[in-house]
Amino acid sequence: MKKLCRSWMLFAFGFLVCSLKVSGMTPDSVSSEGSILVIPYLPAMHLSDADFDIAEESEMDQGQVRARFRSGLVKAINKQFTDLYDIRLPEQDFVEQDMRDMDAIYHNLAFEQDVIYPVKYPQKDSSLIKRKLFRKSDGKNYKPIEKNYMNVVVRDPSLLPDLSKKYNNDYFIFLNELDIKTHFEDCINLALKIYQREIKVHYTIFDKSGKQVYGDVAVVQFPSNENRVDEIAKQNFPRVADYVLGSMKHLHE
Repeated sequence: MKKLCRSWMLFAFGFLVCSLKVSGMTPDSVSSEGSILVIPYLPAMHLSDADFDIAEESEMDQGQVRARFRSGLVKAINKQFTDLYDIRLPEQDFVEQDMRDMDAIYHNLAFEQDVIYPVKYPQKDSSLIKRKLFRKSDGKNYKPIEKNYMNVVVRDPSLLPDLSKKYNNDYFIFLNELDIKTHFEDCINLALKIYQREIKVHYTIFDKSGKQVYGDVAVVQFPSNENRVDEIAKQNFPRVADYVLGSMKHLHE
């Protein structure tokens, strides 16, 4: 069983590295936005009250459903980012080494609730922050809107700079947590017992020095009568990816 789990983890991270080593890998492929390495969330950071229904409809066990969501989110982010960033595929020989790096990352993580990063650390000149994250109180001043997300802290300050040198990336996007919650108070169809469900993807962006430059949560909704895992991923993860991509774009404005 441990061998199977190890093999699955090797495949998962191998897929991540191949798919998300984005631009900047060689002097000829550097985009103006920089290169990105995406770190998928720990399997334990999948929190859902809908897995039983989804597993039953998808004819999978709940572990398979969670793995499918995790890989589906990575695929969606990869697809959205490839429109603006170049991709380089590393050699398969690096998979074992990459797995050791992933272990090092996961063992250095601490999680904490936070308000979205621009609210906690406001940038005065950002019209985006004023538009999306603040509300007017008196027609002149802006008051912050509290919006909590699960943030991540990398306890070893040298880890990300070292990995950035190794993988030649400019940014890290950590996918910290995925939540699926059914809002039973928000009934779409009372007769058919169809409720609104919500997917939240919490994420943090670090630069190559290990400094956090952004943090937020992407939120999308879907009805509870859709319980096919691949269809849920297909319909909702591109919207999550768009939101995350928007954060990266605004870092360069």
